[in-house]
Amino acid sequence: MNATVQKSGTRLMRGTGVTNARWQTLSELFALEKRVTVSELARHMGLTRQAVQRLADDMASDGLVEFAENPGDARAMHLLLTEAGRATYHDALEREWQWTNAIAEDFDAEQITRAVALLEAITQKMQTDD
Repeated sequence: MNATVQKSGTRLMRGTGVTNARWQTLSELFALEKRVTVSELARHMGLTRQAVQRLADDMASDGLVEFAENPGDARAMHLLLTEAGRATYHDALEREWQWTNAIAEDFDAEQITRAVALLEAITQKMQTDD
């Protein structure tokens, strides 16, 4: 299912320049609502610092994010969304909502409630099986 979701996300964002990795990064930066370093973001996302650094550099070149001074550590810059990054995030989010709502139309409220409960139970089980 994860592979299908990834492929669907790629199709959904076709032509926007937003890859799945960029979408995840934009989403995390938006959700965190605070200044973070690349290392902090990488830990939060469960990725390597190097992978997030490459992604951040590419996104900065495209104007989606920018690096800002970090008063606590001159070597570790903060990563911030730009206005273009926020606009891209909101566009991608709108596309995702439309796609999700179109899929959900085929299911009734009880089916969706049961599916959500099952996914939450699976997630809980996976988190406690460490």
